[in-house]
Amino acid sequence: MGEGYIGVDIGTSSIRAALFDIDGYQKYISSRECTVLSKENGLAELDAAVLFYQTITVIKDCTDFAGANNVSVNGIGLSCQMHSLLTVDKSGEPLTAVMIWADARAVKEAASIKENFDSIELYRITGCRLQHPMYPASKIIWIKNNCPDVFSKTYKFITIKEYIIFRLFGEYIVDYTLAGCQGYFNIHSFEWDGFILGDILGIGKDRLSEPAECTFCLKGMNAEYARAMGLSADTPVVIGSGDGIMANLGSGVVNDSAFSSTIGTSGALRTSVNKPLLAAEQQTWCYPFLKNTWVAGGAINNGGIVLKWIRDEFEKQFIDEAHGSNVSIYKLFDRYASEIAAGSNGLFFLPYLAGERSPDWNPEVRGTMYGLSLIHGRKHIVRAAMEGVLYRLFSIYEILSDMNRTASKIIASGGYAKSKVWLQMQADIFNKEILVAPVTEASALGAAYLAMVAVGAANGFDNMLPSMKPRSIITPDAETHKFYTHAYKRAMEIYSNLYYK
Repeated sequence: MGEGYIGVDIGTSSIRAALFDIDGYQKYISSRECTVLSKENGLAELDAAVLFYQTITVIKDCTDFAGANNVSVNGIGLSCQMHSLLTVDKSGEPLTAVMIWADARAVKEAASIKENFDSIELYRITGCRLQHPMYPASKIIWIKNNCPDVFSKTYKFITIKEYIIFRLFGEYIVDYTLAGCQGYFNIHSFEWDGFILGDILGIGKDRLSEPAECTFCLKGMNAEYARAMGLSADTPVVIGSGDGIMANLGSGVVNDSAFSSTIGTSGALRTSVNKPLLAAEQQTWCYPFLKNTWVAGGAINNGGIVLKWIRDEFEKQFIDEAHGSNVSIYKLFDRYASEIAAGSNGLFFLPYLAGERSPDWNPEVRGTMYGLSLIHGRKHIVRAAMEGVLYRLFSIYEILSDMNRTASKIIASGGYAKSKVWLQMQADIFNKEILVAPVTEASALGAAYLAMVAVGAANGFDNMLPSMKPRSIITPDAETHKFYTHAYKRAMEIYSNLYYK
């Protein structure tokens, strides 16, 4: 019988579970799309119960495949969206929906943290820029100010992964990374910070989960749910980490010699370091992973969500053309972009549809198409959107590469790694070779790898799995890079003139 491990990736746009063999090669994947609830300006929520049952469903799909192919599931690892917040009562029932990173209702509360407290010191303690509403710290204050009944009834403030773990095992436990990216965890002592909890949020440690290493292993899950997933109740479930950190691990980025580059719904650039790495002007973040490892990076709000917006707004026309060409809409977008020269004939798409995070952390900035004229069509808009996303990612790279001069490689993963056109744009803009991870589901692979380490099937994180070796290398074009050097500067000038006059 073959040996298999399941990596579960609880994202904002979908829930995915993938079955990997002992070498990390993907054998099967199941996915269910998530619907973000957005009934008012700034609101961005997910239904906790739906996410839980979607998780059960995708795992069951994997175990069905494993059973049919004589594969034994020896462990499960969890990867999860970062910065989510859910309130539950004493019985573990949700009092609110899951507020995700894109929920911007706490803008005023985030600003009040900056006005009333030393934001530089808070950044030093937490690695988080607390004056941005992405972080659950400001969301807790928002709930306290706007939903006092919910605040008083809340037994635990948790992430969606903690909710799933509680439903399966009856325990409230959180990995260091998800604790660290909430904004009230000390990344040096690996403890909830008493000052932030008491003086800023007005809660105690008893209203949070117990922090633990990402390799912490749980057994003895609820028998009903185990049957529903086709598992033994004693199947090891490893608590895992945040999806961005798991993408790092799944891409083979385990030290400071490389950056991992990911574009899914949002986008990020990260590196692993052996001590907290903080930017002088708070442009980046730093979250703990292991007791001797932190991950530093920057994230942009607007990655693949920009192309999804274009797809959804003009869906009928794109569907007709895609079906006529017998390709997916995103393959159609690749073709569009390949037919337009670098720079999109002077069209700039500033892709701030959901505000922005790194490097300038402006939640209220909005998207702009600049230079639009009669010569431009939908193909120009698609390419300009792809370029705009990469300009933002490059603005993070400039800062991180200066902070970590050891990193010499960029390893790409996530949905955009399927697009040779988008990867070539990145190589040309960054003027760096882009090493393409062999699996697009790097977060799920990272989670499965954690499970292997936790049960002793893999020896630590120093040795990459065979599947983590890059499948291809994208080389920059020198002339195109020269053009993009000027185009990038122009894009930053437009952004600055529009929003920072």
